[in-house]
Formats: sequence, structure tokens, C-alpha cells
Amino acid sequence: MKYRVRFHLLNGKNYMHWQIREVTDNDKLIGSAKDAKYLDPAKCQIEMIGCKLVNDKPKAMKVHNAGKKDVSGWVLCDSYIPRYGDTFPVDNLERLRYNPIVDPVWRREDDEGDFDWDNYHFDSLITNGKNVHVLEERCCV
Repeated sequence: MKYRVRFHLLNGKNYMHWQIREVTDNDKLIGSAKDAKYLDPAKCQIEMIGCKLVNDKPKAMKVHNAGKKDVSGWVLCDSYIPRYGDTFPVDNLERLRYNPIVDPVWRREDDEGDFDWDNYHFDSLITNGKNVHVLEERCCV
């Protein structure tokens, strides 16, 4: 079993919370939206292990061209750990960016838009507020 982690922007009680959904090994959702878990980014960080940056490129292009939000990107991970209380410092960690209205691909904060990071793998990532940071990068592909 794997997990799909994304920032939830649909209006309602879980607006601007992290949404976590269980998925099969080939990234098919298990259960319905009511089975999703939501974590408040003001109360915890999420450490994600065995990660891949996923982007539904055709949907991301539609979002980009229309300027209207829709689910098109997420982090696929093998496991996750919610971290309450003491937060992990992210000052020296590189931030990842995904906003298909602005740019329809995953980007790294320091790459100046030169690379498309869709489908890239990381050993671990961590959230901080609404942001995702690289905790540990894979040394080998």
C-alpha cells in the first residue's frame, strides 16, 4: 500500500489541509473521498518516506491554460509520519513548488525553472505549512 499526499484546496472544513489517501501500488485510489485523512499544517509536519512527485500533465495543462484549480499533482509515498509538537527545522532544506496555474510541472526552488521534476524520486520529504521540502535525496536512481 502507498499514500497520495496533496494540499487540499476545495472549500469546506478541510480547506488548506494536507489530504492523505491510500492507493494501490499502481497509484489507484482506494475507497472514497470520505476515507481520506486530513492534517492541519498549522499543527503538524508530515514526513514522507519513499517519495515520487506525480503530475497528471494533461490535467495540469488544462489547469494552467484555464487558470482554474483541479487536482493534478501530488506526492506518492510508501509511508508517512505525522510530526506533532517539535517541528523539524527546514531553513536549510530545498523547497519544492507545484502550482499548475502558474507552471504545470513540479519545480525545485533553486533550479530557476530549468528542469521538470515530475516523476522524480526522493528518499524523504517533509511538509512545513503548505510547503514541501527535500529532507533526503536519492543518491542513485
